[in-house]
Amino acid sequence: MEDSSSSSAANAYADEPWSDRTLSNYIVRAEHPFNAEVRLDKLVEDFVTPTDKHFRRNHGPIPNIDGAEWSMSVEIGCRAAPAKSCTKTIRLEDLVSLRQFEVVAVLECAGNRRDGLKAIKPVNGVIWGPGTASNSRWGGCRLRDVLVTAGVPANLCDPFYETPRHVEFAAYGEASDDVHYASSISLEWVMNPLNMVLVATEMNGKPLCRDHGYPARIVAPGLIGARWVKWLKYIRVQDKESDNFYQKRDYKILPPMANGGNCEEFWPQFPALMELNIQGVICRPTADERLCVGKPYLVRGYALSGGGRAVDRVEISLDDGNTWDLASLYTMHSKGKESSNERDWAEKQWSWVLWSYRIDSVPPNCNIACRAWDSGGNKQPSAAVWNYRGVMNNAVFRVKPQTTSSAHSRL
Repeated sequence: MEDSSSSSAANAYADEPWSDRTLSNYIVRAEHPFNAEVRLDKLVEDFVTPTDKHFRRNHGPIPNIDGAEWSMSVEIGCRAAPAKSCTKTIRLEDLVSLRQFEVVAVLECAGNRRDGLKAIKPVNGVIWGPGTASNSRWGGCRLRDVLVTAGVPANLCDPFYETPRHVEFAAYGEASDDVHYASSISLEWVMNPLNMVLVATEMNGKPLCRDHGYPARIVAPGLIGARWVKWLKYIRVQDKESDNFYQKRDYKILPPMANGGNCEEFWPQFPALMELNIQGVICRPTADERLCVGKPYLVRGYALSGGGRAVDRVEISLDDGNTWDLASLYTMHSKGKESSNERDWAEKQWSWVLWSYRIDSVPPNCNIACRAWDSGGNKQPSAAVWNYRGVMNNAVFRVKPQTTSSAHSRL
């Protein structure tokens, strides 16, 4: 006799958008809900990640929403809210009528490289490799402009901002650990126009696909992927952070004594993760790739950081960290600055960096390591820091490829 709960779960996933998923680009970590990271050789083929190579992270079935019928509410739920505040219903045409912006921004799951922490001891979560980071072009209106239309003061010097406030986003659809997926970030961060927090309706110049949040999602550059809520149901300005599971009991770095048996006592004591940390990954060669001793090889990878901080260098070692050399970086520059070699480090950086390093002669017993630095002086630590949830692993990335005297080298 079929178990009713398993039958119900299967029915919930009966309408998944499989036709939008180019499975050859992915390593699928779970089918229900669908979670897939990008194969590393595919990941560094493009500075702007094509939609069919962007990693997929979900906490439940993918909603099938008719954009023509879709709406979300925008609510001001604070004490001492402005007199003109109200609850507004927003439709897709309302978002499109506001001034439109584009930002190329990297989206990284906080659990990226969780496999490295699992290697130390068990962790809780999807066991991701280093393929849950992608860098796409997002289009839509600024969230601050949506909130201003609902009555939030545009001027950050207004007395309304004397009290810390939060913006909560909730998603349509089911979630595995709560009634729906919701999260929040600070109102101050949202209202700063330089932070480019969008209510996005486009990805890479086309309407969002279902996996990536159609018809509208939050894009929060510089913050962990858990704050980029998809399939928007409501946006609410409130006096406290979200009470949702994914804000209060997930995506936090708990102390090393926390585990599955005692984590409930620790969740309230520590903050929800927000900004990405400095990260660097070697995508080529992979551990199972063969390099030819004495021949040249081009090492390739990506690096990123959070909060608008720029990656200022990536260092490569061929002797497991005893000596280091600089990699070549490929990144974005502001318009009008392409011809200048001098960079404005005060400019916020939301996209990743692709990097390369040419080995003129592959040494025997080659141990390749990379570490990235950002404009805040942060660098990748030499060793991983274990935590129960398995998040924010950004240890120096190491690869020990196989070497041979007869393999074909890759230039």
